Amino acid sequence: DGEASVDHDGNLVELEPEYSIYTFPRGARPGTFLHTVFEEIEFTAPVDSPETVATLTDLLQKENYDLVWLPVLQQLIKDVLNCSLDGQGMKLVDKNPSQRLTEMEFLLPITLLSSRMLNKVIAKHDTVSAKTGELGFATVSGMLKGFIDLVFEHDGKYYVLDWKSNHLGDDPSVYRGAQLVEAMRDHRYDLQYQIYALALQRFLRSRMPNYDYETHFGGVFYLFLRGMEAGSDSGIFHARPSEALLLELEQLIDGEQIDA
Repeated sequence: DGEASVDHDGNLVELEPEYSIYTFPRGARPGTFLHTVFEEIEFTAPVDSPETVATLTDLLQKENYDLVWLPVLQQLIKDVLNCSLDGQGMKLVDKNPSQRLTEMEFLLPITLLSSRMLNKVIAKHDTVSAKTGELGFATVSGMLKGFIDLVFEHDGKYYVLDWKSNHLGDDPSVYRGAQLVEAMRDHRYDLQYQIYALALQRFLRSRMPNYDYETHFGGVFYLFLRGMEAGSDSGIFHARPSEALLLELEQLIDGEQIDA
């Protein structure tokens, strides 16, 4: 619903609602929708191409969203795909399908994992985890199944990318620095990206006989979509879990005793 204002004659006038990525619906379902947008579009196609317009129109109609959101999504896509993720020209708009893997499924067999040892390992190796409260769960074993939103290659290195639709505020300035790290901590995305990083390393190791962490592992990007602008680093969180962390995390889930 639009907001109301009073005109010069004292009459109540309904204002047109503002349509922007900040006012796009929030919650689990809209979040899934935004994920789907970036799964379905072709990164290298212009946002006004018939292909992209048809894809977005179809997705909006399936979710019963008004087509007034179409230009909002087009602007979002343009901003996100044209951001330099590393400040040195790494852009998703340049990644063709052969350089991307969408929704990569992984399975991590867990022999035995305790929260006490996990907390020690991740706090020792990751500054985000070190300043976050401890996880508490019963000792677990079994199979951990998950999906990585996107894996992509750039200059011979491979990266995990996760789309986040969290609303942190209505200005790009709140999607950077300490506020972005705080959002990562609040939702324990640190543990999520550590697991994703391990899953990616195991995937690469299984397919590359010469796999080497320093040569091939690029790290993780968490993109907070609502805060991203082309030409800015807002909305971009990057981390590169260390080789030591990935080694100890793997030893942990394999049930090995480690000196943490």
